[in-house]
Amino acid sequence: MTQMPGAARCARALLVAAGTASLVALVPLAVVAATFEPGALGELILAMLLLAAVPLVVLAVASFVLAARFADGGDRVRLGAVAVGWMLVAGSAIAVPAHHGWWGAGVAAGALLTAFSTAERTREWFARPRLASSAHPQGEMA
Repeated sequence: MTQMPGAARCARALLVAAGTASLVALVPLAVVAATFEPGALGELILAMLLLAAVPLVVLAVASFVLAARFADGGDRVRLGAVAVGWMLVAGSAIAVPAHHGWWGAGVAAGALLTAFSTAERTREWFARPRLASSAHPQGEMA
């Protein structure tokens, strides 16, 4: 198999979209944290804002790294994409009743990412034999 199958390309596009959406969701948190006036509970509220930002940062970084590795990565990249899909489903499902119904799009995107990443053609793509790179000949460890 020399060309990435459609399911794998869709999963890669969903990873880029999830990373971008995470960065967009970080903007309001960063604005509030930067302009926050500390009062009696100021440090606690600021800490809660930063704690809310941690999963978004992790999701954004993981999404972009995995999307970049989709062309030449192994099975761990595919499993990472499945994990990101489940993170999207779980995080968005928690946010639907707490924030807004539009977070349901995150649930759908996470479910699609998981489905595309576990598709048979995608598994075959990541299980294909790789060419040995010239920097590390066969049998030589980095």
